[in-house]
Amino acid sequence: MNRPLAGAAAVAVLLLAGCGTAGGFGPMPEHGASGRPAAGRVTGRLLLEGGPIRPGGRQPGPRPIRGVLTFTATGQRPVRVRAGRTGVFSVRLPPGRYRVSGRSPTVMTVSNGAAVTDSGQLLSGREWEKPCSFPLPATVTARHTTRAAVICPVP
Repeated sequence: MNRPLAGAAAVAVLLLAGCGTAGGFGPMPEHGASGRPAAGRVTGRLLLEGGPIRPGGRQPGPRPIRGVLTFTATGQRPVRVRAGRTGVFSVRLPPGRYRVSGRSPTVMTVSNGAAVTDSGQLLSGREWEKPCSFPLPATVTARHTTRAAVICPVP
């Protein structure tokens, strides 16, 4: 993926991550019947962007991939949610500011000196799971839905 496209994709993702949020400067979170803050929801898709140039000289556009998204917030345990082959995910979270990152078996990270077949099978070296997306901010507010597109760019 070329650098201008990667930069534009990152900006688009940041803008999408903030859609539907209160921005953190609004009123205090509403409380549910239990006295705890009412949950909000984050929904979206995990997408792969880039890849080999296709006939005609164009890169493929964003397409859904399966994987796991991790939501982290200061002082809380990470929350993980799966995205199926359609890339769609949805999770209820307490109000707060989160960092979202995605991992996918579609995007493999291997150690230096690793040997990989054309089909992606690891012949030698080490493989490990590493986030394939840039960490994104997501603000969750009570009884609201935040939408996010988490993009894993590949060259």
